[in-house]
Amino acid sequence: MERPPNHGWRRLPTLLGILVICAASTSSNKSCSGFGSSSNNSGDGGNDPTFVTTLQLQDASGNVTDSFERNSTITMILTVRNRRDTTETIDFTDSRTRDFVVVRDNTETVVWQLSKETAAPSPNPITLTFGPNESQTFTTTWDMTESGSGDPVRVGTYEARGVLVFDGFDGHPLRASQLGSELEQFTIN
Repeated sequence: MERPPNHGWRRLPTLLGILVICAASTSSNKSCSGFGSSSNNSGDGGNDPTFVTTLQLQDASGNVTDSFERNSTITMILTVRNRRDTTETIDFTDSRTRDFVVVRDNTETVVWQLSKETAAPSPNPITLTFGPNESQTFTTTWDMTESGSGDPVRVGTYEARGVLVFDGFDGHPLRASQLGSELEQFTIN
């Protein structure tokens, strides 16, 4: 019995055309599904985030470390970088643009949160603008006291995170977001 000719080769130009279109749309910061990346404070960067957010911890002498003496201070440096070759903006509902939290290691128990220690934000909305490939840095210092009580924290292991305030942050401060750093583990001796 004779086999019919293989017609799969007829599809090759179509498949190559789709690959070329997808490659072109990806290089122009659009995904192949047709949805571009919009800059807002939802924080869900998907597989191709617009922003990269990191946190660095320093002791009172300015040394980067993950070990601190009790009753000293920790400087937290949040860096947010626009990965795009285009200007990107982030809109905030009020004047609070950033926040920092400290939790007990491997828990969601918030020990300290910057916004709990500062005056309430003004109701005026704010927009942060990042130029192409621009990084912006935000810094705060924590004196190792608990929010609310002001008591010194116990010796032990903790984790810190810095964020540009994204939708849902207040209810879930550890939720993954391109606008929030990974948790940085550190010890207080």
